[in-house]
Amino acid sequence: MIIVNPTAGSGRAARLIPWIRERLAPRPDAELFVTTRHGDAEEATARAVAAGCDRVVVVGGDGTIQEVVNGVLDGSAPTSIGIVPVGSGNDLARSLGLPTDPAEAWTVAIGRGTRVIDAATATNGEGRRRWFASAGGIGFDAQVAEAMSTRSGWQAGRAGYLLTTLSELRRFDNRRLRIDLDGEPLERRALLVAIANGPFYGGGMRIAPDAAPDDGWLDLCVVGDVSRLTAIRELPNLYRGTHVRNPAVSVHRARVIEVTGDEPTHAHLDGEPFGTIPLRVEIRAGCLEVATP
Repeated sequence: MIIVNPTAGSGRAARLIPWIRERLAPRPDAELFVTTRHGDAEEATARAVAAGCDRVVVVGGDGTIQEVVNGVLDGSAPTSIGIVPVGSGNDLARSLGLPTDPAEAWTVAIGRGTRVIDAATATNGEGRRRWFASAGGIGFDAQVAEAMSTRSGWQAGRAGYLLTTLSELRRFDNRRLRIDLDGEPLERRALLVAIANGPFYGGGMRIAPDAAPDDGWLDLCVVGDVSRLTAIRELPNLYRGTHVRNPAVSVHRARVIEVTGDEPTHAHLDGEPFGTIPLRVEIRAGCLEVATP
């Protein structure tokens, strides 16, 4: 099954639909599904898994990929996923070294080469549970995700993300948090806490430079009690991965992470709002098969 989110990449995915139809013409066994609302991709994936599809190819961004991951991992059949990254962030694709050109990515997405990676489950303060394969966050970045969820057009792209980040920074107060890493407590007043399965999040930021999506660990980046000015100065370093040199930044690894603290503190998964803390995240090693070069 091929799942396309036509709104991904400010309509970039929609422009690929005629091209995809041409590629599928000799393949009557392959179904093309175009989403029309949030949740469509997850429901379509669940149907594909139940029907015995061996591969679900997602043409979209990290949010749509997360839906497909949930549809696959909540099912019972061994279905792999392929990715044509045309969203605004594409962080999982970056972490996996996937091509950025849609034609090249398509070849990989329908090909035989695969890699088994980790995924994580997250449960928030409302008891909601979801899978994710890229990154989640608590605090300031989650507040930005909440604001970005209402953006469209160019405001949903990298320029919009940067402007929203600067706007939200003016009104955000750092949070007192308790973080349990495999049962070991860590207390901090923090701007944000990022929980990463791979190096990238936020549209290309190297939030956890040493993270690997298949090492069985979650990498945690805690940006401590920094001022607004320091946060702005560190933004370029986030893209280079050199923010970890700042004494206020600490990096940790764990398999189970639990976060409590000041409420309400927002959370996000792959840039999609995910309620508020408390938050529990647990890695599941080697549970997801992805088409790779």
